Amino acid sequence: MARRRRVVGGVGSSGDAVKVIPLGGLGEVGMNMMVIESGRDMLVIDAGLQFPGPWTPGVERVVPNMEYVASNRERVRGVLITHGHLDHIGAVPHLLELVDAPIYASRLSADLVSSVLQKNGVRKARMHVVDTGRSYSFGLMSAAWYPMCHSIPDSCAIYIATRQGGIFHTGDFKLDDEPRLGGATDYGALSGVSERGVRLLLSDSTNAMVPGRSGSDRLASDSIYGAMASAEGRVIVASFSTQLARLQMVADAAYSLGRKLAIVGRGMRDTCELGRRAGFLSFPPGLVIRAREIDGYADREVAIMTTGTQGESEAGLVRMSRGEHRDVRLVAEDTVIMSSRTIPGNEQAVNDVVNDLAKVGVKLITARDRSVHVSGHASRDELKTMLNLIQPEYFTPIHGEYRMLRSHCELALEMGIPGENVNLVTDGEVLEMDADGVRISGSVASGNVLIHGEGEWDELGSVVRERRRLARDGVVFVSYMLGDNGVVGSPLLRTSGFVDSADVGILMDDASQELVESVDLGIGESVALSETEKIARACLERFLYTRTRRRPLIMVTQIDLRDGQTFD
Repeated sequence: MARRRRVVGGVGSSGDAVKVIPLGGLGEVGMNMMVIESGRDMLVIDAGLQFPGPWTPGVERVVPNMEYVASNRERVRGVLITHGHLDHIGAVPHLLELVDAPIYASRLSADLVSSVLQKNGVRKARMHVVDTGRSYSFGLMSAAWYPMCHSIPDSCAIYIATRQGGIFHTGDFKLDDEPRLGGATDYGALSGVSERGVRLLLSDSTNAMVPGRSGSDRLASDSIYGAMASAEGRVIVASFSTQLARLQMVADAAYSLGRKLAIVGRGMRDTCELGRRAGFLSFPPGLVIRAREIDGYADREVAIMTTGTQGESEAGLVRMSRGEHRDVRLVAEDTVIMSSRTIPGNEQAVNDVVNDLAKVGVKLITARDRSVHVSGHASRDELKTMLNLIQPEYFTPIHGEYRMLRSHCELALEMGIPGENVNLVTDGEVLEMDADGVRISGSVASGNVLIHGEGEWDELGSVVRERRRLARDGVVFVSYMLGDNGVVGSPLLRTSGFVDSADVGILMDDASQELVESVDLGIGESVALSETEKIARACLERFLYTRTRRRPLIMVTQIDLRDGQTFD
């Protein structure tokens, strides 16, 4: 497979070349975003977020670095959406802060994007609902949407017609002949894409390391019904808020078994309402009750649908597992079904939830126990089928961690695509397609942007570095007055998250004495306040590491009482 890289730091260009530039989703799961450009025209496919993990303390969400798009904002002709999961649309509000571009999406995806925009205070957006199969013109390029099976209805692949040949972006997909919601895989339509001509295939790699097929939604539907039928008490099913098919499965099972259904969590209720308005969800009258009405029914008459399968701290299942939910308090007779798989990076958070559920004593059912979850992503046999149907000249895997991308490349080689026609790229690398072929030609700015409230920071910035250090080693606050002859009085030292309160007294007394001696020795008439601060910090860092083998963040406050000195 090709891994040539010609121009690092800039885009190598020939006048007629078409460029494919991933800004997120290639090298990680989630945060999917891609740019395709031809001449002066630029298209953005998806703009997703990633949920924070232990490496991003206090961060609310993670989005791609959009610096390259912002610097070319006048060239963006449209934002094209494949489907409505947050890892594909959650960063659209941030994108629209940088560019004024119309959005093109299928009906449900457009509704979900509009909901995300509204929640983020974006009131005006030019939204276009696309008709599948129809071509939409964007300058030198055109785009057509093709229905695909995934874990959310109205998912689509997108065919981009360019002057250097067709590009087929699969979006997230699986090949399912019996989906619970939406149409079955249209193999004829995919063969029609091949007949149009696909020079470059960009294909979902999330399950590239999983053998066989991903399994039909019908497996999950039957398993959830069976688990609910055998449960003696309440049944709590947790899944993603946008998993409409799973919600319909739970609703159907509850109705058949004479249970009422409570949908717990604002995100899931909002998505449910959108799904009903779009015609994908249908509930019998009287089935759905409010969470606060649960206690009015016998346990065997209740089913609950909520979120929290990834250990999200404020999600319904997580708060239930900690005994903090306002309306639902778990008991040992409850059955909890976690209808999902763990996203890489969320393992510890999910383990914490599972342990908390074990403490309560509930009966826990996961995908390891029964087929209560089937993946929405194609496994290896389905990926082979896609390659056979599309018959691309060139291939590049998308959506997944590096090991998944590499595994998909190896699969393409097994399927007969020449090694020089297979390119493995990651976020920020530029894939250039011209008359001579497809190759990696350079790179643009990429990476993660971390968001907390109104703050946005680079992943390597000082805010995140300091938060990680605080989480690891705590902080020591130091304040003292500096006179002509050295430190006046005793420095005041306070700690947080550094040492146990029983040990802090002697340690801080010794540190205070060490600080006085170091500053007194280091000052002179011409030494500025900033220099004494450096002396103080270096002294304490050295002393505290020697005594504790830890490096807390040290915050120094000084008051300069020396004649003629000014604050630096």
